[in-house]
Amino acid sequence: MRSFGAISARIYRLFNRDPESNRIVVDLLDLTPDQRVLEVGCGPGAAIEYAAKRIGPERVAAVEPSATFVDMARKRVPGADVRIGSATDIPFDDGTFDVIWSIAAMHHWPERDPGLAAQTAKLAPGGRLFVVERLLDKPGHGITPEQTEDVVAYLKRLGHDDVRSFTRPNGKKTIQFIEARKPA
Repeated sequence: MRSFGAISARIYRLFNRDPESNRIVVDLLDLTPDQRVLEVGCGPGAAIEYAAKRIGPERVAAVEPSATFVDMARKRVPGADVRIGSATDIPFDDGTFDVIWSIAAMHHWPERDPGLAAQTAKLAPGGRLFVVERLLDKPGHGITPEQTEDVVAYLKRLGHDDVRSFTRPNGKKTIQFIEARKPA
């Protein structure tokens, strides 16, 4: 996985400090104060900040391969457990989280299926996994309808039930959501 360096991370943050997509995702997660949550690929920490406001920072964790983004997210959300990691290298115990999400991160993963399998392992029984990407017509920085079908099928093979995909508008873009629930 290519990581953002110090300069590129700071430039990214200037243009993406508070993207509306993060607010949309956290709203749809419908988090409750008894849940433990994880974001995979948190960038500068906008979504974990929203989550922490809803359920408290001590219930929020994140992994991010960029050390610069990890530092930014830790400063942005004191009390959240933000660690260096990736979609496949998640430094938390299996079965720890009630909700795991990634926003516009999956297209950066070198291999999608191992990342989905690793995140599934970190979910508690009955936990929910959300993959969120910009919907595209052709492969790129987002996900196509065909790729969405592949992810849905793979999550079902991993044993998730209640797997569904849906879209939401976000300005001129469309956000693709994939939601799966780990069996209780």
